[in-house]
Amino acid sequence: MSMKMVFCALPLLLSVGSVPLITGHYVFSRFMFNKTVTEQWEYVRNISIGEAADSGLWDQYMPLYDIYSEDIRCGRGAWVSGGETKTARVVAGDEVGFVVGRSADEPLEPYIIYHNGPGQAYLSKHEPLSSASSAEKDADLSSYTGSGPWYKIASRGALNDTWWMTRDQTGMNFTIPKTTPPGNYLLRVEHLYVRPWFNMTQFYVACAHVEILQPQTTGAGTDSSVKVPGDEYMVNFPGAYDLNDEGILVQEHIYEWPNSGLLQYKAPGPPVWTG
Repeated sequence: MSMKMVFCALPLLLSVGSVPLITGHYVFSRFMFNKTVTEQWEYVRNISIGEAADSGLWDQYMPLYDIYSEDIRCGRGAWVSGGETKTARVVAGDEVGFVVGRSADEPLEPYIIYHNGPGQAYLSKHEPLSSASSAEKDADLSSYTGSGPWYKIASRGALNDTWWMTRDQTGMNFTIPKTTPPGNYLLRVEHLYVRPWFNMTQFYVACAHVEILQPQTTGAGTDSSVKVPGDEYMVNFPGAYDLNDEGILVQEHIYEWPNSGLLQYKAPGPPVWTG
């Protein structure tokens, strides 16, 4: 079963002109499932405030730079908000998405993705070790930090040689592969503002709580054979990326405006698992 991913406006596609803005920071604080956009931080783990390395400004929507920190899993300080986060029940094969809920540059909605770069989505299943206590085995996603393996289910880079698919969009939508094993997951979204300076690429990261169901359990169909991603798809955060990756430390023409040669861009991380 092939996976599709589309970047669409939720609720509206908005163009902001031809010049990229420097201060366009944002957070993916709203989750979309069952064709409904939910409230801020309802199904997405809340994050703490932080400082932008290139401006010294402090706020919640400031990006991450340290890919070797555990914050790269779900966002800055997100591990403490698991107990306050609801779990969305979705069927494998469903379209879901993340929506920009706050922005540094827009006082009113719709908020959009200002920066140039790719967007990607990962899943990590909450699977307590066989040696875990009964309480740990029964625990829900609220206590899971994302320390287990992750696999990529979606990646979008260039729309064409001069424009990114994520640019000026209010969110990212993608489809859960139909053969995804059922269970409780952290669903991770990331957007990279790629730059040609060492350790200056910006990461905008968030995680939603999802329980993935198989289609036949809901009466939605019978094509539901479960597949498990192979080791070649599995990574850990931190550890999946290196600051020298060609998709993180990019060439000048990928960053300079107007962009050029974007179709040559290769996003960091493992290949996409499509089921």
